[in-house]
Amino acid sequence: MLILQGMLRAATTIGGGKNRKTQEVTPIRNVLQLETLDGRGLVQVTTITVPDLTTFQQKVGQMIDLPVRAWVPGQTVNFMYENPVSTPA
Repeated sequence: MLILQGMLRAATTIGGGKNRKTQEVTPIRNVLQLETLDGRGLVQVTTITVPDLTTFQQKVGQMIDLPVRAWVPGQTVNFMYENPVSTPA
C-alpha cells in the first residue's frame, strides 16, 4: 500500500445524471481532489473515488495521508483508494 499525501481540496459526490446522446445513466461516485506536487515542483490535482466521504468532508483544506494503490493505464500513473483495513485474500 502507498500513501498519497496532499492538500484535500474537495470531497464531493458527482454523477447521477444521464448522457443525452446515449441515455446511459452515470453512476453516483464519491470523489476527493488532492493537490500534490509533481517531480518538477508543479501543482497536480488528482481525483480519486472513495467509498465514503464522511471521514474526509471535515478535512477539506488540510493535509491528509490517503492510502492508495498505483495503476498505469498507458503511461500515466494513476491512484486508486486502498481501504487500510482490508483483509488479504
